[in-house]
Amino acid sequence: MTEIASDLHLRESRTARRLGRLFKIECAGGFDRWPLATIWRLVQRRGAVIRELFKLDELRRSLASSRSSELDQALRELARDVSRGSDCARFRAEKIDGDLRARRGDGVATGIRSGPDGQLLGKG
Repeated sequence: MTEIASDLHLRESRTARRLGRLFKIECAGGFDRWPLATIWRLVQRRGAVIRELFKLDELRRSLASSRSSELDQALRELARDVSRGSDCARFRAEKIDGDLRARRGDGVATGIRSGPDGQLLGKG
């Protein structure tokens, strides 16, 4: 492997790990403790790191260089972190949805209705 390809593999695996850490911070609730401006900067930073990773991947492919085992490991870890981050975001969104519904007074219909007009008598 040439020195350029070796350096590229190292940069690409480090970038993938850096991106994984940004997803871990979010999933660990790190965004809950910080001001909105800081969260926005982290989200923008994550986007920049994703773009950087795509550029490094494109460069490596243009050199017809295969992935190293270190890079493969970093990408597997990144895939796990992204999946966990997606699950955490989905859970948070469902919790927010439930909280908003509760504040509006929405609930699950009990199915108990009055007389002929079908007026709902209760909500769960």
